Amino acid sequence: MEVMQRFMRKTIASVVVLLAGSVGVAQALNTDQVSGSVYVANQHVHDRVIEVPYKVKNNAKCGQWWEMLHDAGFNDADIVKADAIIFRESRCGTDAINSDDPTRIGKHKGSYGLFQINLYWIKQTRWYPKGFLQTKLNRELVPTDLLLPDVNVAAALEIIKQNRADGGCGWSAWRGC
Repeated sequence: MEVMQRFMRKTIASVVVLLAGSVGVAQALNTDQVSGSVYVANQHVHDRVIEVPYKVKNNAKCGQWWEMLHDAGFNDADIVKADAIIFRESRCGTDAINSDDPTRIGKHKGSYGLFQINLYWIKQTRWYPKGFLQTKLNRELVPTDLLLPDVNVAAALEIIKQNRADGGCGWSAWRGC
């Protein structure tokens, strides 16, 4: 949720700056903080600091998720790879569910969200009594949490890190090596 909140603050701040015009911006800059993405302390209007959105490549298929991927900790090369995988797995949609995948937790079955995270990753095992992602993300998870974009992106990053720690390319869960 924190990544999504930062994204929303950046978007709102950009709109406020655009709508306020130079007079409104000059007045806004006389405050201690305009938003999460504009930080000032009684500075001149020309000294303001505005965060620039993450640069999305022209050929991106799911460019709306690039900044979230970047903010979550994906490097530039992994963002390009993630873009292709998100498009292939969910067509960029957060509500995608593939119930053909066999793993079941209660009444839920399959893979969920942008990266189509399989329920295997939140299932309790001998090695991860709370579940792999619950342990790595240090939070409780139910299957439908994987439909939240920030949770899904964070989950994918943990799966990638684990695969790399095990000597893989990082993308083995998606046959992306």
